[in-house]
Amino acid sequence: MRLTVASGNENEGDDDVRRARAAILVAALMALCLGLLWPGAAPASPDSGPHETVNLWTNTTKPNASAGLGYSARYHSATDPAGDPPPLRRLVIKLPPGTRIDTTVPPRCTASEMEIRLMGESACPPSARIGSGQATVKQLGLGVATYDTVIYNAPDDMLELIKSGNQVVGIVHTYVHGTTLDGPIPTCITGGQPPSGCPSDQLTLLANHLEIKPISVGRGKARRNYGTTPPSCPRSGRWYARVALHYADGSVDNVKPHGRCSRPAPHSRR
Repeated sequence: MRLTVASGNENEGDDDVRRARAAILVAALMALCLGLLWPGAAPASPDSGPHETVNLWTNTTKPNASAGLGYSARYHSATDPAGDPPPLRRLVIKLPPGTRIDTTVPPRCTASEMEIRLMGESACPPSARIGSGQATVKQLGLGVATYDTVIYNAPDDMLELIKSGNQVVGIVHTYVHGTTLDGPIPTCITGGQPPSGCPSDQLTLLANHLEIKPISVGRGKARRNYGTTPPSCPRSGRWYARVALHYADGSVDNVKPHGRCSRPAPHSRR
């Protein structure tokens, strides 16, 4: 993933550092609030680990229903909530059991990474676009920047295009394996991870969020959904996800955000 941003004047002093840190915190808080502010989002509860606070939600509480998906997170030092985390290298999300994602439902983007970098979003059919988001990163020697992202459906893959204006400056894959979403995070400016991509990590993810919209095709019994909630709601009234976050220092954090689901009303007896 290649991310570029103009570097600031090093002589501007501590005020710029404080302003940059404040901007990071504001972006992170906005990302965390999306679980509550996204129109139609079902109530959800985030979970926190040593380096992160993660929220995961759908836009419906109904079982076996077409659903959109939202994810937001803030990453930080294990000893200082305002400090930088170690670079995140892999994000694995295990959706609640019974969740279904069908990448054959929307049209798919089959363009190569080279084609996407040369042609931008026009390399993918507009109908393959399934969501959007933002990512805030700290770049070695370049400071902190927040980028808009757009997400396209691909074969067993979610393609997240990192944009600077109209230019695609990075591509992140999230591979779909049943109910598991497996996302390697590029930490080299030109893509990949150390040691093959660069000598050491150059990018540190500080906050990100994304929203996948609900998509359905067909009618009646022929209706198919891109995302479908589990077929039933547990007695707890909650759907739990499991998120594993793999960091460059070798640590692996595990968190369990959850959202509410609707149970059928009990039948009354005379």
